Parts: sequence; C-alpha cells; structure tokens
Amino acid sequence: MSTRGPTLDGALGGLDVAALLAAGALAPSSHNAQPWDLRWRGGAVEVHADPARALPVCDPGHRELRLACGAATANVRLALRAQGRRAHVRLLPDPDDPWFLATITVGGPLPATSAEEALAHAIPRRRTDRSPLAGDGVGPRVREEIRRAAQRGRSWAIFVDGVPERRALRELTVRAHERQQSDPAFRAEWDRWVGGGDGDGAGLPRELARRAPRPDCTWRLRDFAASADPDDERPPAAPDDPALLVLATTLDQPIAHLDAGQALQHVLLLATVSGLAASFVAPPVEVGETRAELRRLLGGALWPQVVLRLGVRRRAVPPPPRRRTDGTC
Repeated sequence: MSTRGPTLDGALGGLDVAALLAAGALAPSSHNAQPWDLRWRGGAVEVHADPARALPVCDPGHRELRLACGAATANVRLALRAQGRRAHVRLLPDPDDPWFLATITVGGPLPATSAEEALAHAIPRRRTDRSPLAGDGVGPRVREEIRRAAQRGRSWAIFVDGVPERRALRELTVRAHERQQSDPAFRAEWDRWVGGGDGDGAGLPRELARRAPRPDCTWRLRDFAASADPDDERPPAAPDDPALLVLATTLDQPIAHLDAGQALQHVLLLATVSGLAASFVAPPVEVGETRAELRRLLGGALWPQVVLRLGVRRRAVPPPPRRRTDGTC
C-alpha cells in the first residue's frame, strides 16, 4: 500500500504505508499475542491496543500490553525515518479512549541518520533467542550504547553483574515461576497461546519454541513444549551465563509503560545490530510480590519493567508467526 497526501508539515510525497504497518507488527509481545491494532488514517499510523489479545492472568493491569504497543510505536517511527520523513509521536492522544495508545504522524522530509537506518534494517532480523547465551560478548561499548538508548526513551538500563545481585534475581525468578506454574488459570492462558494461539498468526507454535529446559538452565525456566519427553537423551546444555539487564522507569503509569516499550525496542534492535541475541526473563516482573522485591533490589526509586538476557548469538532463530496487517485507510 502506498499513498500520496498531506502530512503534518503540509508536504506531499509517496509513502510505503504497508512497510510502516509491517514494521510495527514485528514488535515483541508476551506470548507473541501481538496485542495491537495498527491503522493508517489521516497521514498517521495509529496504535490501538487490542483487548481481545490481552493476557488477563499474567498481565492483569495491561502493563506488558502497553510495553508491546510502545515497541510497535518505536518500529513504526524508525520505519518512517528510514523513508526519509520526520516522525511526530504522540502518546495517549485521546484521554477518553485508554486503548488508543499512540499516533505517529508523517512529517516533512528529513534524511535518516546512519544509526536510524541501521536500527530500521534490524527490525525484521530481531529475534527472541531462548537458547543459552554467553554474556562475555556484551562489552563496555555496547553497554554504554544500551544505557544511552534507554535514557533517550526516559528509561534506565541497569546491568546486574554482581554475584549477590544475580543470585537474588535468580531466586526471585524461580519463586515467580513456581507461583505462576501452580496457578491453573495461568496454565490455561499459557496453553492457549503457546502451542495453539488464535489461529491468526499469533501465539507460539510448539515446533518453533524450544523444548523443555533442563534443570541446569539457570534463566530459561518456562516450558515451551510441555509434551516433550522429560527422559529424552539430549547432550548437556551449553552454559547459560548471559548478561542480565533490567529496564526500569521512574513512574509506573501507562505513559511510562509506553516509553519503556519504545526504549526496550531500541535496546533490542541495538543488540541485533551489535550481533547479540536477547530474550526475556518474564516471571519476576509479572508477579506483583517479586516485582516489588526487584524494585527494592534496584534501590526503591525505579520500577522494573523488563528483565532481559543478552549474549552472543550461537544459532539462527526462525521468525515467529505474525498476524496479517491490512491497516485501515
């Protein structure tokens, strides 16, 4: 789909609108639920939340939904910049509609920077890699770039390096995971999206997800293939010693979640450009009790939004299924 029409700056020009919508749809989301509705209207891409794709058990306050839609917003903005246009982002544009989360309005001509082009080109290459990772490849230069990328998104990127801190985060992760796994409602929601999905390109198929992790998989606890034989004879898992990153914000409100989602996507794309793999350590920020303890671990002033594993990529990862994006013109 392409269009010629007025933009915010009153300019005319051909746009590849389909590319903007497709980029937005490549954002990460919990359970790959893809809880967004991307629309092209009046010279802008609108990002609406899709309540039908919310996760009421693991995300009752829709915080992770807003993170995902913030990441989609970042992708649309970068795709628009890659087409040489200014991008005017407005968050929560309609106070009467809490599901209307962002608009990205097309502005006048402005060449993209080399950094913006690199991030935009990384959008279709970004993957969630659940294999063991080696964090020694996340050096000082990349760490500083990640911190700056997070700060531009009004967020904080905090690396968890100390042995006591990593041990504490590990304990929170295990406790949160066990709490979730003991909840029948969580398991039912999990089974809906992992191994089934909605039949429309959302969710994670079992053949794509990794088999059940071994007990020695320190940070990868979730079983993406519950039907796997626990007695199968597999070679020992590679060491899983990733760099651990907590993305946090000073506020814990909808607009802060959208900011953090944009910062998250910039961090993930920067990791992709740097040849690194990433995946989520979700349990400690999905259970209220452990999230509060993680906040105290961070000093009490910041709200943890995301915990990431980062490290050197060891294997190629196939793309997850995606919903079709037609857009509304």
